[in-house]
Amino acid sequence: MRCFLFLVSLFFIVSTNAQKGGVFIKCLNELDGKPVSICMNVKEDRTIIRNQCSNELGVIRFENLPIGSNQFDLLFEGNHFDTQNIFIQPNQVYQLVLEVNVDYLIAHTSKGTSYQRSANGESEALPSHTSSSVSQNNQMNAIYSDGSMNFESVNVTSYKLPLINYSGGSATTLTREDITRLPSRNVSSIVGTIGGVQSSEDGNTINIRGSRSGATVYYVDGIRMRNEMAIPKAYIEEVKVYTGGIPANYGDATGGVISIQTHGIDGYSEMNGLKSKRRRNKKRTTPSTYVYQEPDYYNSFDLDKFLPIYENDFLSSVVHPNSTFSIDVDRASWSYVKQRYKIGSRINRDAVKMEEMINAFSYKQVEVPQNELMHVDVQYSDCPWNDTTELVAIHLKATDMPENVERKPHNFVFLIDVSGSMQSEDKLGLLKQGLTEFVQTLNAKDRVSIVTYAGSSGVVLKPTLCKDKSAILNALDELEAGGSTNGIGGIQTAYELAEGNYNPELNNRIILCTDGDFNVGISSNGDLENYISKKRGKGIYLTALGFGMGNYKNDILETLADKGDGNHFYINDMAESKRVLVLEIGNLMNIARDVKLNVEFNPKEVLNYRLIGYENRLLKPKDFEDDTKDAGEIGYGHKVTAIYEITRGKSSKEKTHFTTTKVRGGEDLVFVKLRYKSFEDSSSVERKYALKKSHEKTKNELLNIVASFGLILRDSMFKGNMTPAKLKEMAAAYEAKNEDEKQLKDMILQL
Repeated sequence: MRCFLFLVSLFFIVSTNAQKGGVFIKCLNELDGKPVSICMNVKEDRTIIRNQCSNELGVIRFENLPIGSNQFDLLFEGNHFDTQNIFIQPNQVYQLVLEVNVDYLIAHTSKGTSYQRSANGESEALPSHTSSSVSQNNQMNAIYSDGSMNFESVNVTSYKLPLINYSGGSATTLTREDITRLPSRNVSSIVGTIGGVQSSEDGNTINIRGSRSGATVYYVDGIRMRNEMAIPKAYIEEVKVYTGGIPANYGDATGGVISIQTHGIDGYSEMNGLKSKRRRNKKRTTPSTYVYQEPDYYNSFDLDKFLPIYENDFLSSVVHPNSTFSIDVDRASWSYVKQRYKIGSRINRDAVKMEEMINAFSYKQVEVPQNELMHVDVQYSDCPWNDTTELVAIHLKATDMPENVERKPHNFVFLIDVSGSMQSEDKLGLLKQGLTEFVQTLNAKDRVSIVTYAGSSGVVLKPTLCKDKSAILNALDELEAGGSTNGIGGIQTAYELAEGNYNPELNNRIILCTDGDFNVGISSNGDLENYISKKRGKGIYLTALGFGMGNYKNDILETLADKGDGNHFYINDMAESKRVLVLEIGNLMNIARDVKLNVEFNPKEVLNYRLIGYENRLLKPKDFEDDTKDAGEIGYGHKVTAIYEITRGKSSKEKTHFTTTKVRGGEDLVFVKLRYKSFEDSSSVERKYALKKSHEKTKNELLNIVASFGLILRDSMFKGNMTPAKLKEMAAAYEAKNEDEKQLKDMILQL
C-alpha cells in the first residue's frame, strides 16, 4: 500500500512539474542600457496570478508558470504602459530583454496636463484632456525610476497623431503578396503598374496624374524622403499610392504620395547604400572564381530570422529522472556567428544555438570499437562559470569511412534558389563557386541534376553522370537571380526528380541552396514542412545550405532539414563550403538514423541537472524506446558533444529507477543509453555507458571556452559569474590547434 501511495504521489509530482515553465526578463533603458525599475503582473485568463518587481539589475524571474500563452502587464511608477504576450514552455525558461525609454514614460506639466508614452511610442494626453493640438510653452517634469526629476522647457506642437494616416484619400494599395508576384524589382516599376501613374522609359522617374517631374512625395515607414529609396522588393510589406484626395497629414503635396511600409527593418536610414549585384556572364569559358567582397551590411536591412530559444532549466534528478533528446550534428550557428563578427555586426541571441556552437569543435579523441557504428565516452569536470556546479560531457563519435571500401555513388539533386533575393555575390556567387568545386571532386558514377526555383520552378539539368562534368558546370555557370520565390514548387519538382531516379544502391539526397526566403507559392510554412515530412523515411534525404545575411531564414531551413532527415549548414565563405561539401563526407552520407540519448543521474550524488542546448531536440522519456519516433541522423566521422551542468548533493527522495535497478546500484554518477538504427536497418540498436562517481575530474579548456562564449553571446541567465574579462583570460591562456580555434580565440579577445 505504501509503495502504491508513493508511486501515486511521485506521478502527481512529475505531472505537476511537467506543466510548469519560467521567464527571465531584463528591463533596460533604451538610451543608456542601464537597469530600469519595472513592476509586472502576470495574467492567466485575465486573472492576475503573479506580481513582481525587478531587482537592482533590472531583472525579473518568474518560475513555475502555467504553460501556454500568458499576458505580462508592465507597470512603471504605478502606470500601465505596455503588455507582452509570452508563451511558456514546460521545464524551460524564456529570456526577454525589454528596452524602454524612461525619459518619456511619465511626464507632468506645470499646468496640470499629464502625458505618457502610448503603446505605439507617441506622446499622448491622458484621458482627461481631449485636445488634439497644443501650441504653448509648458514646464514638463520627467520622473525617473529612482524618483529624481528632470526639468526642461519644451514646446508641444502636437501629439498622438501618427506621421501617416493610412485611411482616407484616393489610394491604391499593393500588398506584399501582390508585390512579390510582379516582375518589377524597384519601387518605381512597381508603382508604374497602377492606373494614373506614368513611368519614364528608364523606369527611374514617375509622374502621378500628369503632375510635374519631382512633385511626387515619398514616405518610408512614416518618414518623408526626398526621392525614391533603393529598397529591395523583398523588404517591402505594402505600397500605397495616393493619386488624389491626399490626406492633410501629408502636407502640401502637389503631385502624388507614395507611402512604403516595410516589415521589420533595422537601419533603414542608410538605405541609399544598398547595391544590387548581378552576374551577367552567360557564356562559360573557364571556371568562375569567387572573390570575397565585403557586403554592405552596415547599410542593409537585417531580416534574418531564428526560432526563439527557451533555455533548459535545472530539473530535479528525482522528479525528472530521464533526460532524453535527439542528437544534432548541425553547426550553422558557429559559421553565422563568425560572419557576424567579421562584418562587426550585432548578433541575435537566438542565432546562438549552444549545441551548434559546441559541436563545431572537437574535444576528445573517442575510439570507436570494430564492428560498432558509434561509441560514447563520458567525462566530468569543474564548471568555469559557477563554483557550486560541475559539468558532465557526453562525447559521441561515429566511425570513419573505411579506407578500403568503395563508397556508394551519389544521386544528388541540387535545388537552387535563383530568386531576386539571391543576387548578391555572397549568395548566388558563392553558391555557384562552391558547387563548382564540389562537382569537380565527384566520381564518374555519381550523378547530378539541377532544379531552380523563383517565380516558377524548372529542371535546368536532368540527371547527368559526372563523367560528363562539363554539362553540369555549364548549367551551374549560367544560373542568374531574378523573380520571387516559389519554394514549395521547387521542392516538389526536386522530390519528383529524385523519386523518379531513386535507386537504393545510391546515396539519394536533395541539396537545397537558398537564403530561406520562401515568400510565394505556399499558404504557410506548415504546408512546406508537412510535404517534406511525408517524404521522410523513403530513402531520400534533404540537406539545407543557407547563404547570405539580411534575409537569411534560419528558422525555415533548420525546420526543413529536420523534417527531411537531413542537416543544415550556413555557408559564409569558400572554406566553409569546402569543409561541408568536400572534406567531411559524413555531411552527405548517413550511417545511422533516429539517433537518441537517454541520460540518468544518480540522485544520491546529483541534486539537479540542466542540459545545455538541444532545446528543440528534446524527447519524452517514453520516446526513447519508441522506434516510430523520428530523431537525428549521423554520418561518417561525425562528432557530437552534449554538456550537462549538475549540482552535486543528495536528494531527499531516492526511490527512483536509477537506485532500484540491480544493474547499476549506487556506484555510478551518470548512466547513458544510446539508441539508433543503422542506415540500412529498420530495427534499433541500444548501447549503455556509465561514469563512476569515483572517476577523476578532467580538464577540457576548449570545451569550457566554447560553452562560456556561447553563454556570453546569449547573455544567458545561466552564465553565472562568467564575464567577458574572465573569458578573455581563459582564451589568452589557451593555445589554439587549428584555424577554427584561432578564429574563436581572436573573436573572444575582441569582446
